[in-house]
Amino acid sequence: MPRRNVALDRRGVPGPTGTGTPAATPLSAGLSMTDEATLRERIEALQAEVLALKQQERLLVEHAADAFFLIDHNETIVDVNQSACDSLGRTREELVGMKVGEFATPADPDGIRGIVETMIPGVGHTREGTHTRKDGSSFPVEVRIGAFEYGGAKYLVALARDLSQRLEAESALRESEERLAAVLRSAMDAIIIIDSKSKITLFNEAAEKVFRCDADQAIGQPFERFLGTAFRALVPGCLEPNGEDDTGQRYLWVPEGLTARRLDGEEFPVEATISRVQVGDQELRTIILRDVNERKRIEDELRQIQREKIYLQEELSTVHNFESMVGSSPEMKAVFEEIEKVAGTDSTVLITGETGSGKELIARAIHNASRRKSRVLVKVNCAAFPAGLIESELFGHEKGAFTGAHARRIGRFELANGGTIFLDEIGELPPDLQIKLLRVLQEGEFERLGSTTTQRVDVRVIAATNRDIAAAVEQDRFRSDLFYRLNVFPIRVPSLRERKSDIPLLIQHFAVKYGTKLGKQIESIPRNVMTQLQAYDWPGNVRELENVIERAVILSSGSELEPGRFIAEVSGPAGQSQIPTLEELERDHIVSVLELTGWRVRGENGSAALLGLKPTTLEARMKKLGIERQKNSNIS
Repeated sequence: MPRRNVALDRRGVPGPTGTGTPAATPLSAGLSMTDEATLRERIEALQAEVLALKQQERLLVEHAADAFFLIDHNETIVDVNQSACDSLGRTREELVGMKVGEFATPADPDGIRGIVETMIPGVGHTREGTHTRKDGSSFPVEVRIGAFEYGGAKYLVALARDLSQRLEAESALRESEERLAAVLRSAMDAIIIIDSKSKITLFNEAAEKVFRCDADQAIGQPFERFLGTAFRALVPGCLEPNGEDDTGQRYLWVPEGLTARRLDGEEFPVEATISRVQVGDQELRTIILRDVNERKRIEDELRQIQREKIYLQEELSTVHNFESMVGSSPEMKAVFEEIEKVAGTDSTVLITGETGSGKELIARAIHNASRRKSRVLVKVNCAAFPAGLIESELFGHEKGAFTGAHARRIGRFELANGGTIFLDEIGELPPDLQIKLLRVLQEGEFERLGSTTTQRVDVRVIAATNRDIAAAVEQDRFRSDLFYRLNVFPIRVPSLRERKSDIPLLIQHFAVKYGTKLGKQIESIPRNVMTQLQAYDWPGNVRELENVIERAVILSSGSELEPGRFIAEVSGPAGQSQIPTLEELERDHIVSVLELTGWRVRGENGSAALLGLKPTTLEARMKKLGIERQKNSNIS
């Protein structure tokens, strides 16, 4: 279509470019020469003034930050400013004569024509839409539109503002607000903001938990309702100007000993900081508050985890009697069924059986199959401590509770909190401690030695004994009420002579275990050896068998197990058993290991390491068993 330019006349309305003032009656009609000259001078001055105003108007339009468009009733661009050219990436010549719809997409459902037809001259309107640049990229705009009529036609003046920066700023603000909200939600401490009238304006999720109050119940309420008496008296004057630091920030650290109040009225100790900031014309105060009881609970949990870690590290440094339960005899299958039945409960279990039969292994199996398996299993041998120390071992003591108590000590029951405690040789527990153990079983509470503060624990108790507890009850050596409380679910572990069909499996298991440990591969066991080992009654049960096989692996030079002197001892002349005692077996076993290591006790390859003992423990056993140093050997 042909392009045409429209200029503004002295009234500021469109007119064809290059046209002057419309023709009129000659000004000189009826005037004298002087008057005519004066009138023409005034007209020329007015024309100059109008021209100056037009130039100023054009200058303002041209340098406006917003894009300027003059649009006729056919939706055609009549005039634009430089901002319009810059925003659309087009020249003035390209834009003048274009249809508005070629680059503008209004939000109005009726499009550009709908806007033109509905505009009322003299009434401005604001619309939002999208402009498309010459390169095809688009950007949001806000357009202020005004209409006027000239020569019987309607024209629109549009000022378009690019909203990209504003929307980006709004988006950044929303993201910042979302991040702040996320921080407030994830904060472990209660965060509360109050205004100059001490009314709550912000109450985060941690505050809801601490005060047991929903945010909508707290916002708008006076903060003082959540404070204890001393804390409430402190707040009004806590942020006076003399509390400012070098940066002008006003703050206060709330000392210990103050309390806050939950919605239900319960008071609790707190620690907090209060700061004052100026936001616009508002003075706000931010309170960051922590429930001291909750902090202490978390600290106690961390200490408990640390204690469990130390205990487990100590446990890993020792050798357990068994690594897994081995057995397929009917007697052991019955035990496995009992373990499966009781493991999922918190019931107290009493394991009975001869020494060395595997009572601790049964306790471990119960714990590992229970809901407490993720927590620690603490074991205590009640026969291993003197009567004067067993109470401290079980329940702990305070500093100064007795001579030598230089610091507070946590007892095994506290260490086992949330887990399981295994009380081995429970029949050896002194009578005065039996009543205290009964209280723990019934009430879950006790006092440390030298303390009057009651400690509460959640501990499952598994006890074990090789004694006849029922007989001890009849002889008044064991409390009957404690026995009944322990004997909720009894499990009897059969002796090895009662399940001799398991002996081949156990021999193979221990041969592989110690062969791997000692770097040997035992592939076969002579038939006569197996027969003789099965014929033996094993008074020391599985523990004795394990010691014999370990010794045999040490003595074996090839892939065949060589029990050595043990077979001769248990067979004897004419097939009669000459059974050595456990002490004799232990002595011979230790001597054989010492000979293997050249009588070296300490070190990575020393006898203590091979036996899985601490050097000091091995030396003590050697002394007890009368194992003397050889004249021509060095023990290190």
